[in-house]
Amino acid sequence: MERRREERDELHAELWLSASAGRRIRTAAARAGLTPHEVLAQLVERAVGDDDGAVSVAPFTPGLTAVASEER
Repeated sequence: MERRREERDELHAELWLSASAGRRIRTAAARAGLTPHEVLAQLVERAVGDDDGAVSVAPFTPGLTAVASEER
């Protein structure tokens, strides 16, 4: 039952990045031993929004986490 609720909240999206942003994501992923998908998932997990609608992510180092290992 819990898994079904989680599945309803999941979001599957296709993301198009500029060439420079894509290179930065691929470089960060390679350094961390992750896929670009895993780095983006970690980035999104850390995103916070404020009352004005601005979204930000505090600096972090991508790495193997529970989120990343579930994605594999």
